[in-house]
Amino acid sequence: MTMKHAIRAYVALILTALLTLTGATVNACETATTDCPMVATLLAQRAGYGREATGGTGGKFVHVSSAADAGAGSLRDALAHARGPTWIRFDSDLTITLASQLRVPSNVTIDGRGHCITLLDYGFGIYERSNVILTHLTIDGRLRTFTQAVDIANGSRNVWIDHLDLSRFAARLVNVKNGATDVTVSWVKFHDDDKVMLVNNITSKNLFENFDRDSIARVTLHHNYFVDTVQRNPRTQFGTVHLYNNLLENCDFYGMSFSLEAKALIEGNVFVNSTKRVCKEPPFFPTVEGVNARYCDYIPVALARSSLVNGESDRKSYEQTRGTYHYTRDYKAFLSVRDNLYLQDAKAVLEDYQPERVPRPSYRYEVEAASAELAERIRRGAGNTVGE
Repeated sequence: MTMKHAIRAYVALILTALLTLTGATVNACETATTDCPMVATLLAQRAGYGREATGGTGGKFVHVSSAADAGAGSLRDALAHARGPTWIRFDSDLTITLASQLRVPSNVTIDGRGHCITLLDYGFGIYERSNVILTHLTIDGRLRTFTQAVDIANGSRNVWIDHLDLSRFAARLVNVKNGATDVTVSWVKFHDDDKVMLVNNITSKNLFENFDRDSIARVTLHHNYFVDTVQRNPRTQFGTVHLYNNLLENCDFYGMSFSLEAKALIEGNVFVNSTKRVCKEPPFFPTVEGVNARYCDYIPVALARSSLVNGESDRKSYEQTRGTYHYTRDYKAFLSVRDNLYLQDAKAVLEDYQPERVPRPSYRYEVEAASAELAERIRRGAGNTVGE
């Protein structure tokens, strides 16, 4: 760990302890301004393409006191009545069983620091919105609904999701699609899930029908922990993605996937896989198509699939439809791959492919050397760590 990261970690530890001790009962700040320590501490950790997300900065604090799905004091009620910038906090540890997805307005922060906040069965929809921050929450779908833990879509921008624990959604855990852009995903623990994360989603036989809309996507993933998953960690089509210092451990089918002229900078990540491990999948993962999917039998070969071969996820569809739609674009992604680490039985797959076409990030960042020590720090630090 560099001195810079050590200092950040120490400061974050002290501030987290203070937040845990004070909870939501003591708040010296009348409004969520940038000179409020609680606000400033969180905003100082922004990075990546979603670094401009302001959430509820400058607005009022709203406190959630009820574990009910709806009604006075509930999270749903707080979101429904958010008018202008709103910073949502929680008064105690809460487990909230949701009856439907929560829609998040623009200029909102949902901040679970200091308490153990768990949402069950449904998560968040962020549609045509901007300046949204979600931090320190657990969202468990329990494989009951065909939705996502966090669905970022329809032109949304400036979104930051941070320190979430996401698991067991029958569709996906995170989507960034349909013209959404400028998103950062940091210190999130993705686990016990099949089709984990998509950056863009092809819904037409003409693979490039929505290229102009979706290729604007810019997404940063850093210090995330993908563990005991099956595939799509993430899967990226079109768009620009920057993946650095993530840990991908024990995927049963494949790790990452890039295709259809996505532009990906993949650096300083750690891949860990073992052929001699017990499969942790449920009897099957439910799917929209009604296919009872299970991938345990792939574990012996998954070590050679830290990623799919460039373009492989869409190559067959591309070849089958090229004559009809006369594609002029490549089914492969443009890749710049460097300084990743492969441990145990994991093997490298990705290689540079026209790396000059991968843009340099438009922000400052520092990549830590990929190491076993970094992997262990991500294991300890990713997810909804405050409430643990």
